[in-house]
Amino acid sequence: MSELEKFINIFEGLNSAYGQTVKTDQFSEKGKHKTKSFTISNPVTKKLWREHLEGKDPALGIVPITKENKCKWGCIDIDTYPFDHKKFIIKLKEKNVPMIVCRSKSGGAHAFLFTKQFVPAAVMRAKLKIIASATGFASAEIFPKQGGFVSALSVKTTLPAVTSSGEAE
Repeated sequence: MSELEKFINIFEGLNSAYGQTVKTDQFSEKGKHKTKSFTISNPVTKKLWREHLEGKDPALGIVPITKENKCKWGCIDIDTYPFDHKKFIIKLKEKNVPMIVCRSKSGGAHAFLFTKQFVPAAVMRAKLKIIASATGFASAEIFPKQGGFVSALSVKTTLPAVTSSGEAE
């Protein structure tokens, strides 16, 4: 199995639609490009994945929920700045929470929870809400967002927040 296929397998979700985000010509008060996101009702292809992972625009958003309303991954999207990734990872380790934490493009964090098998989306969402609350981020955005399959998440993160030895940066 190629590295691309492994990545696709890990972030498996709805395969009949995906989200895309494009930069606009407008800028926020902080000087960042404003973006526009939308859902496209077409299959998620290897070409879309490859281009996304190569950093080509528009960004690809994967809907974590299948048509059966199940998922095998979810994410706590923390948009707190500045964000102390090391402190958050230590907190997760102290609570024995098995999450993978990555730095998001904006400098916040994407904290991923994975399962080996598909589980009901409502179960994943409930577990992530408990974890977010227990770690002090009860107001963070949770993916999957609901029991249906409309919200997508860009799963390409800029940098892992841990080193190859497993130590927090």
